[in-house]
Amino acid sequence: MNETKSAALMNWILDQALSGVPPFAPASALVEEIRKKCPDATPRAQAERLILRESVKNFSTGFLTGLGGPVTLPLAVPSSLLSSWLLQARLVAAVALLHGHDLRDPRLRSLVLWALFGDTVKEVLKTGGVPLANRITARLVIQLPAGVFMAVERKLGLVFLERTTRWGMNNLLKIVPVAGGAVAGTIDAVVLRRVGATALEWFGETD
Repeated sequence: MNETKSAALMNWILDQALSGVPPFAPASALVEEIRKKCPDATPRAQAERLILRESVKNFSTGFLTGLGGPVTLPLAVPSSLLSSWLLQARLVAAVALLHGHDLRDPRLRSLVLWALFGDTVKEVLKTGGVPLANRITARLVIQLPAGVFMAVERKLGLVFLERTTRWGMNNLLKIVPVAGGAVAGTIDAVVLRRVGATALEWFGETD
């Protein structure tokens, strides 16, 4: 996969996270559902419950795509990869929506994907001369100079490319049926919870 295809894939993941792709509902549906279940909770409390629920769901996805051993490996690697990235982006988008952010804003849409990279974003911003005395927030990203913003976009595109390649190699452990699925599912769940915590930190500034 080259850099251009990597960027296209990132945009596709974001579009599907927002609009939904079977069997996954769009981020807005997650927001509507959690608000109905917890109508009296704060946006932060709703987001925390959603993160917990989605991490369990991501374990199930990772586990199921890890079953079958070498017979299903050619299909298991890309399906696991895409479903995990999609669930992560969808969760971040839902957390942003719960806190009243307008994801029609191009920079906020980008921030949804940035959250998948966690502390890597902070390092890139520091390299670009952006002081981070406190933390990354949606407000900070909106106010970034255009040059710095584009530099971060490009760097994270390269990181995404590298991680996608590495993730594909790591998923070769799925050649061991059941055991590989359990390990992959656990990793997916842990990663999703970490991404959710990042989303809550970055988009929860309105609380």
